[in-house]
Amino acid sequence: MIVDEAFQQGGPGSYELTRVHHTDGYVLRVRVYRDSYAKQSTAVAEVLTPLLTWTIIASSPGSGWHRTTPTTSPDATPLIPVADEVLQRARWILPVPPPFTTPGR
Repeated sequence: MIVDEAFQQGGPGSYELTRVHHTDGYVLRVRVYRDSYAKQSTAVAEVLTPLLTWTIIASSPGSGWHRTTPTTSPDATPLIPVADEVLQRARWILPVPPPFTTPGR
């Protein structure tokens, strides 16, 4: 379940989607940053640890998806498939149930 989502416009050719999910007993954050250059674009999925730090567990370099996104966008729509793919990979990696208790749950 998505509990928070933010979209930001950057400089020319750049924009970013950030989503926070509560799923399978974890808090996951997915960030997709599209820069004007593919090599500076990235997508990462992070898990919130019991020490309240974010740890990257899955990523996708811009070289794999940059060319499928427009230079500008009024919203997060072009980045949603990238975010969904990285989130799915993170969910495959993480054990269910989690080996720890998520803070605040």
